[in-house]
Amino acid sequence: MHNQKRTILVGLRQKRTLLILSILFPCFVVATPASAEWFTDLYLGGAFTEKHDVDTDFAGAQITARDVSFDKSFVGGVRGGYWFPWDLGPLNFGVGLDIWHFRPDIGRQTRSFCGRFCISGQFDDLDLFVTALGFDAMFRFSLLKSSEFPRGQLQPYITVGPAIFATYAEDRRNFEPSEQDDTDASVGVKVGAGVVWQFTKLVGMFGEYRYTHFSPEFKFNDNTRGTAKVSTDINTHYVLMGVSLRF
Repeated sequence: MHNQKRTILVGLRQKRTLLILSILFPCFVVATPASAEWFTDLYLGGAFTEKHDVDTDFAGAQITARDVSFDKSFVGGVRGGYWFPWDLGPLNFGVGLDIWHFRPDIGRQTRSFCGRFCISGQFDDLDLFVTALGFDAMFRFSLLKSSEFPRGQLQPYITVGPAIFATYAEDRRNFEPSEQDDTDASVGVKVGAGVVWQFTKLVGMFGEYRYTHFSPEFKFNDNTRGTAKVSTDINTHYVLMGVSLRF
């Protein structure tokens, strides 16, 4: 009799456990994919690069062009990524892969060239073609939540991460022979902040401010002084507008 009661109690406990699991398991299965998202962002905008010194090194003898101006540029790009289904406090975490292109050309301008002493002279055209690949850690807030928009119809976000900048440079007449070119690959940083407005679950519009920094270096030949190493910092502010597609 004792063994029979024990068997009945064990059976009831097993049934109760199975009942609880049968109730909870569908909730986990349904809730996880509903809050996770793949996304693709397509964007256009403007790039505004700050003035900076340009250093030219001839076998240890350095000449610095002071406060060189960079041209404003059109920028276009695409970003893809994934928003994870779990939150970090009020923030939702995601990752992204971002590729974009811009041209912070240096136009012909009069600048001070300083070595042992400073003189005024012409810095000639140096065209720069930059294609960048960014690796983003992303954080978003979920505002104006509803049954239709469980992650919020309004989604402010921030991004931060490293980036690889591939730069192709064409020098016109700063060195002889003229019309030389070189390429550089530099690791830099990228930070940004923006906001998305979801018109539907699948389509939204966004605006973003972005800042990037990297330091390319190029080599050109000079008939008078030999090999010239040209380096500078490229610090750029971006204003972007785009479409965000969610899956």
